[in-house]
Amino acid sequence: MNFVAATNQGCVRPNNEDSYYIPGDIENLFILADGMGGHLAGETASQMAIDIISEYFSHEEIDSEEKLIETFENSIHEANEKIFQLSNDDDDYRGMGTTLSMVYIFDDCFYYTNIGDSRIYEIKPDKIEQITKDDSFVNYLIQIGEINEEEALIHPKRNVLTRALGTSQNIGIDVEKTPLDKDKKYLLCSDGLTNMVSDQKILEILNNNNLTEAKTKLIEESLINGGIDNVTLIIIDNE
Repeated sequence: MNFVAATNQGCVRPNNEDSYYIPGDIENLFILADGMGGHLAGETASQMAIDIISEYFSHEEIDSEEKLIETFENSIHEANEKIFQLSNDDDDYRGMGTTLSMVYIFDDCFYYTNIGDSRIYEIKPDKIEQITKDDSFVNYLIQIGEINEEEALIHPKRNVLTRALGTSQNIGIDVEKTPLDKDKKYLLCSDGLTNMVSDQKILEILNNNNLTEAKTKLIEESLINGGIDNVTLIIIDNE
């Protein structure tokens, strides 16, 4: 398994509110978080999520699917509780929160969960498929048939989230899994990429470049197209 990660402040934002974790002390764990809030609050929320979840995993021995799902749930609940508490206790962090896209590879399966509108994609040579669902207002409108996907791309409330880590006392967690496949790549990314670069362009770049080249070109493409937000991505190749 090979992987790369990259992050960029973008062309407009005064700071980078995205954070990520790739395997180091903890093997097989990947996390991406896109923070939101006032000055410094967004980056605080996203980094708290990364730190709390990875620290929790570092003390657990993952030896079964049941243990893994329990660790997913407990670590995320702990992160949610601590971010929510700081948001309530300190006016400087009032209303902060973060998206969360998280992956753990275990027993030849790709386990994942998602909160907010950061995304996880499964990529085959001829197809790119978003395997997570956005917790966003426009996705809700799509689901009830009020707008279509093309209209969602330009909707004035396309960045409004219906769910984020740390914004409410309790949060539901759904852990999904898919078998690993040798001809697949996986992409975790913040909306700074997907708002600037189409799915088809992402597929083209991933198909025509090695991992290091692909991460650079995806960042460059988002900046060329405006770079209105921080952009962060993790690419995993199970070759």
